[in-house]
Order: sequence, then C-alpha cells, then structure tokens
Amino acid sequence: MKRKKWSEVEEQTLLTKYSDLLNSGILAKLKTREKKFKPIADHVNTVHHLQDPLHFPFKWSWRDVSIKVQNMRHQYLGVKQKIRTSSNEFSWKDGENHWENFLKYKEVFGDVELDIKENVPNNDMIELYGDDGVLGLGFGIDSEELEDVLMRREEKRREREWSREKGMLEREERRKKMELCRERRDDERNEDIEMKGLMLEERQMRWAKRECEKRLRLEREFDEEKRQRMKLEEKWEEEELEWRQRLVNMQIDHEKQMMQMHADACQNQTNLLGIMARLVCQFFGSANDGLGGGLGTLSAQVLQNLQHPGGLSDSGKPDAPSPSEFL
Repeated sequence: MKRKKWSEVEEQTLLTKYSDLLNSGILAKLKTREKKFKPIADHVNTVHHLQDPLHFPFKWSWRDVSIKVQNMRHQYLGVKQKIRTSSNEFSWKDGENHWENFLKYKEVFGDVELDIKENVPNNDMIELYGDDGVLGLGFGIDSEELEDVLMRREEKRREREWSREKGMLEREERRKKMELCRERRDDERNEDIEMKGLMLEERQMRWAKRECEKRLRLEREFDEEKRQRMKLEEKWEEEELEWRQRLVNMQIDHEKQMMQMHADACQNQTNLLGIMARLVCQFFGSANDGLGGGLGTLSAQVLQNLQHPGGLSDSGKPDAPSPSEFL
C-alpha cells in the first residue's frame, strides 16, 4: 500500500483553514477531534483533490488531518533544532529553506520550545557515542550530524505513529464494515418482517374485500327477493281485488235476478187473480144466455189461459191483458 504523503500546498491550505477556525472561535467550541478536523479535511479535499486529482491524488480524512497536525509539530521542532546556532539562538529566516511552511506553522501554532533532551545529546546518543566520541574512540560529532540523527529518529517515530494510526484506521474500517454488515442484515430482516407484514395486510385486505363482495351480493339477492315478493303480493292483491269486484257484481246481478223473479211471480199472481175474477164475473154474468153454450165457449179459452196464465209470453213475461177475449 502506497503511503499517503502531504504536499507543501496542502499543508499550507490546512494551516490557513485551521487558523481561520481558530481565530473565529469556532474551533474552541468543538469538543471532539472529528468535529475539529473534519471541516478542515473537507476544505482541503475541495480545494485540491476534487479540483486536480492528478496532482493531488489523496483524499484526506479527519484522522489524516489530526495526524498531520501532530507530525507538523515534530517537523517544526526538527527544523528549529537545525536552525539553532552555537550560541543557542535561531536563524528563523533559514527555517523556510528546510520547510516551506515553517514560519506559517509558527504563525498559527506559535513557537514551540525545544525540550532539554533536544538541547543536549540524549541518553541513547550518549550510550552510542559516549562522552569521548563515537564508541569512545575520541571522534567527536558536530551539531549538524546530531540535528540529522534526531531527524531520523523523529522520522522513525512518526513512521511508528503513522503505523499505529494506520492500524487504528484499519481496525476502525473493519469495525465500520462489520457494523455496516450488521446494519444491512438488520435492514434485510426488517425488510423481511415488513414484507411479511405487507403480505399479511394484503391477504387481510383481499379477505375483507371478498367478505364485502359476498355481503353485497347477499344484500342484492335479498333486495331482489324482496322486490319479487312485493311484486307477487301486489299481484295477489290486484287479483283478490278483481275477484272481490266480480263477486260483488255477481251478487248484485243475483239480487237483481231474484228481485225480477219475485216481481214476475207477483205479476203472475196478480194476472191469475185477475183472470179468475173475470172468469167468475163472466160465468155468473152470462148464465141467463144458456149454460151449455157459455160453458162450451169458455172451456177452450179458460184452458188456454190456464196454460198461459196472465198472458205470459215465451220469455216468461206476461202479455198485455186483452179483455175482449173474455167478452
């Protein structure tokens, strides 16, 4: 894996953005490293990587920015060690020859004092070279060879720190992947549960729809049956009304016929009594004219009248009386 290396321009952009956030007071309000360095990383990526990915191939994370700030502090101390003169003074203008952003770092973060162990050879150096020189052979070592050993040690220390940070990043990446996989499994499980719920809800809706259609069908059948029954009842009522009307008409006709028959009977009786009365009157009135002749003439006419009393016609109605027949 190729090691990611910052360019001088990216370092300068980082320092400028850090200075802006620091001077505006925003940086002091941010409590975590991620919140502090993520805006800086986004700004650097926007200015360089997204604009020219060929010359700036690396996309920096907030962890990369955090590590870079720490490494720049050590780089500043190393350059400061190099520009220190024999009289323990510093040639600040010479600092930019070793690191282009040396004074920019000093402007943003301020001066950083060298530790005592950096002002004099440390214990490891004394053990290596001894008080008399290299391996005690009396060969001395100048400060320049010392500001290089220190730089190499600082570089190795940064390498180890970068490796540790890289391991942390890899572990964090693995952890995020595991969390992502777990979240994905949870999402799939939730989607499966949701899908089952939707299927169950769909089945319930289909069942409810079938029940509703069945109920509507039964209601329509019931309404149709009710209408048929009402029509049949109306028909029966009409037929009953017609039958009653015919029965009343027949009863009226029968009563009329009975009254007519009664009237005819009364009329026949009246005609018969009239005939008998005329017969008696005629009989007793013509006795002096000869009994035999009167009886002979009368007997045929009386027999005819007895056969048709009251002068009844063939239709049963009495004919008009004709007294001349009995005279």
